[in-house]
Amino acid sequence: MRTTMRRIPAAFATLALAVLGAAVPATGAHASTASTASTASTASSVATASPTATASEACEKAWHNARNGYLYLYSGFDCSGHLAATATDAPDWGDSSGSVHGVAVGTVRSLLFKASSGLAVELYAGPDYTGSHVCLTRSESYLTELGGAEFPDGTPLDAARSHRWTWVSACDVRFLD
Repeated sequence: MRTTMRRIPAAFATLALAVLGAAVPATGAHASTASTASTASTASSVATASPTATASEACEKAWHNARNGYLYLYSGFDCSGHLAATATDAPDWGDSSGSVHGVAVGTVRSLLFKASSGLAVELYAGPDYTGSHVCLTRSESYLTELGGAEFPDGTPLDAARSHRWTWVSACDVRFLD
């Protein structure tokens, strides 16, 4: 009887540690929206994303190394082939001046966005903030592949020509997710 009584506290302690381990992960890894790529809604007022736009290790690493308040553009999938990094508005990605310049239509294959809470970046299909547009928020940290994603009017997202920073509250329903 005495041996059984000693086993009960040990069993209870083991069970308590197992429950705690399931509730609180032992690593620093997180599955926040910052570590996943956006998938889009099919609502007509929101852009649609490719089913292959999933999280990648390369984009995850790039996001962790990115500077807060910057938009990064890449020529390759999975955040490879750095084209530009900017913390300012860019009215024409294809012109020869500004923080984003010399980027031909269709050359941006993936992007990364690291913003402070409350900020968003609006991507526009046309230069000078014209045409169809969508907002990327902090929850859309990166898109590993723009192919297949579209602006609300059907223009491919990889044809984006300009962007500007705005408040999330100013985006209405033009969110990519």
